[in-house]
Amino acid sequence: LTASHAIDYRATTDAIMHARRAIARATCAVMTIALAWRATTVDARGFARWSDAGPVVASSVDVGNCDAPAHVVVFWHGMGDYGADRNSMGVLQRAALDALGEENACVKSLTFGSSASRDRWAGYVGRVNDQVDAVCALLAADGAVRHAQGYHGYGFSQGGQFMRAVVERCGSRVRAKTLVTFGAQHMGVESVPGCGDDGDGDAPTIACRWLNRAASSASASAWARWNVVQAQYFRDTRTHASYQRYLETNIFLPEINNEGQANENVEYRNALMSLEKFVCIMFENDDMVFPKESSWFGSHVIGGSVNQTIVPYDQNESIYASLGLDALDADGRLEFILVPDAHHLEFTLDWFRGIVKKYVSV
Repeated sequence: LTASHAIDYRATTDAIMHARRAIARATCAVMTIALAWRATTVDARGFARWSDAGPVVASSVDVGNCDAPAHVVVFWHGMGDYGADRNSMGVLQRAALDALGEENACVKSLTFGSSASRDRWAGYVGRVNDQVDAVCALLAADGAVRHAQGYHGYGFSQGGQFMRAVVERCGSRVRAKTLVTFGAQHMGVESVPGCGDDGDGDAPTIACRWLNRAASSASASAWARWNVVQAQYFRDTRTHASYQRYLETNIFLPEINNEGQANENVEYRNALMSLEKFVCIMFENDDMVFPKESSWFGSHVIGGSVNQTIVPYDQNESIYASLGLDALDADGRLEFILVPDAHHLEFTLDWFRGIVKKYVSV
C-alpha cells in the first residue's frame, strides 16, 4: 500500500522492487501480530493514543507557479512514503509540471507533521479523519487554490481514498475539479499485503489466514480503530457478521462510502457529482491490494460460498447510487483505467505525464 515500494520512475530494478514488496509484506505481518496482541491487552476505555501529539497539521511542498497558477494539482502520497521525498513525490511533481508547463501550474505534495519521519509515521498511525480535516483547512486557506478556482486531486494508494474524502467533505469550502486515484482502496482491503487470493487457484496459506483473521479482529478494537490508519479501511466480507462488525466499528471507510443507512450523506454525493472527471486506476498484477478491484470500487460478495465473487462498482447497491457514481457514470465523467502487466503503483513517467495532461485540461 505504499508508493515507495514499487514505482519504476525511480528506475528501480525488478529484483529491488520484489525485495521492497517483500519488506512491505513482512512489515505488515509484524504490525498485524503486534496489533492483535495490543488490541487484546489494552483497556479500550483507558488507553493512551499513539498519535496523541496535539492537533494534526497539514502543509505542502510546492513547485511551479504558486502565485497565480492556472491549475493547482494536489498529491496525497501512499503509506511508507512522505510528501517531501525528492526521489518519489518530487519526481512526480516535476513530471506534472513538464506536462502542464511551469508557468501554468502549481503542484502541491501534502505533508503531515514537522519532519519526514513524522509525515511517514502519519501514514501508519493516527486518525484519518483528523488528517482529512487538516487538508480541508489547508486548501480552503490556500491562495493558489483560490486563484485557480479549485484544484485537481491526485491520490496514490491509500492516499486515493483519503483524497476522495477531502473532495467529499470540503465540497462546500473548496472546489475539486477532478480526482485521479492510483491503486486506491476505495472499497477497503480484506487481507494484509501478499495474503490475498492471487488468482492462481491456490488458497492463502495457514499463516496468511491467521494474519487476515487477526487483522480483521484487531481492526474492530477501539484501540486500533482510533490509532492505526490501515484499520480504518479494513473491510472484512468473509461473513455477514464480520461485515456488520465493520459497519458498526469502522470510523472512516463506511462513512465516506455512504455505506449503510446510518452513513447516508447527501453532501458527499453532491460533492462527487460535481467533479468534471473522476478517474480510478487499477494495476493488473497488484499484489499489495486485495481485492485489487477495490481500486475500481469493486468488492467481494458478502459471506457465503460465493464470497470470492467480485461485485462490480455498478452492481454494488450499497454505494453506486448513494455515492453518486451513477450520475458520474451516466454522462461519462467516471473513468476506469487498467495498467496492464503492472504491480502496485508501477508505471512510467511518460505515462504519468499523459494522465496529468489529459485530465487536468478537461
